[in-house]
Amino acid sequence: MAISAGETLSLNNLAGATGFTQSSNVSLGTIKGSPQAGDNISLSSFGVDSIDSINGFTYAVESTSEQYVIQFTGNGTNFNNKIRPRSANYTWSVSPSYNSAGNVSGYLDLPSSPAYNPTISIGAMNPQGAGSQTSLLGSVSHTLSSTFDDGFNDHATNFGDAITKTVHSVDSYDSNASPLCLTSDSPILKSDGTIVEIGDLEEGDILSGYSLNGLSEDESAYLDWSTDSLSTSATTTQVVSIIYSFADRYYNINSDEIKATAEHPLLVKDSSDDNYKFKTVSNIQVGDKLIKGDSTEVAVTSITAVNSTTEIVSIDVETNDTYLVNGYITHNKGGNSHTDEGVTNAPTTIAYNQSTRILSWAQGGGTEPGGNTYDFDIDNNSDFSSPSISRTQYSNNEFQVILSAGTYHLRVREYSTNGLLSAYSTTTSFVVL
Repeated sequence: MAISAGETLSLNNLAGATGFTQSSNVSLGTIKGSPQAGDNISLSSFGVDSIDSINGFTYAVESTSEQYVIQFTGNGTNFNNKIRPRSANYTWSVSPSYNSAGNVSGYLDLPSSPAYNPTISIGAMNPQGAGSQTSLLGSVSHTLSSTFDDGFNDHATNFGDAITKTVHSVDSYDSNASPLCLTSDSPILKSDGTIVEIGDLEEGDILSGYSLNGLSEDESAYLDWSTDSLSTSATTTQVVSIIYSFADRYYNINSDEIKATAEHPLLVKDSSDDNYKFKTVSNIQVGDKLIKGDSTEVAVTSITAVNSTTEIVSIDVETNDTYLVNGYITHNKGGNSHTDEGVTNAPTTIAYNQSTRILSWAQGGGTEPGGNTYDFDIDNNSDFSSPSISRTQYSNNEFQVILSAGTYHLRVREYSTNGLLSAYSTTTSFVVL
């Protein structure tokens, strides 16, 4: 830990940071615990220089759990042992928050009294539950936030500030879905030169893959990797798991060259800076160039969102994490950081016209453009436990209500152009006469 001139470390504040009663004449030896003769215990060993980020996977599949860990810089040994594990030094939150009702989407569930490394449960994404649902919800964006304030390390960068991470909870069809998928007929090159559809692969199959200069085998880092000079080396990789599911929406690149869900990563030469990098399908632009295994560059001339239910397949390969789909280099799974994706804000300006019985709303806006496609529920119960009307991927911002007289409630959310869903709007009540 680096202590700068003018910084003050307080033994009294350290007592509070480690769970002892302040102003009780507690000693450094007592705080450390089991001191030995000759121990050199310093205040700075309980210090930290910076609270940096939240580490953990960006995509979290419903009815599973993921661990998220706060990253520190300059943390002393006694900080790690005595201050970092203490849950009272952290304030965590998640928005949208978890809903425990059995017939309501669950989203992310924080454990009680989380410290620096909580394991977060991902609830069922819709009232049907993961095991019996009949429709897909998509992905919902959450802001995961943690504030570190131990009362002692107030010199540290980001002390007392909220550190945030965007996490997308992902709907599954049968508790097994992954958002990083190809359509089941996508051609995959095996190491023996044969080409099979991804839906016909088996665990243990050996595929052709490529090592890329500077690309780590750490699956949490590949979206941060880029290079202005690409070097590839042919290798093999083994299929260790296969997941089958269904998607209501996928993207078609260059007239069936690639068909994949929004978050699937492909190696491209980015037209904006001429660097080679992995980009998710929904962020690939016309003018970018897809990269084949032999380093051939193929310009993207078209990319179209297709709203149609189709079978999708996700594979995990090891130890090298790349393989070839229709000859193009692709990566196998989602990582920790994801700076490309955004989500639009919830729809606003909700209104009900009594004379025409038309409900209307406006796009939510935000940094990610909306896609003019919405999900909404209308229910006479404010908890939306039994919607009278429920629509998914509805392509209009008006709806004519044909219901018996009474008071009803509306909630609506919007798909971004990248296929991710906003949070629901604030519940709006209206009266049908």
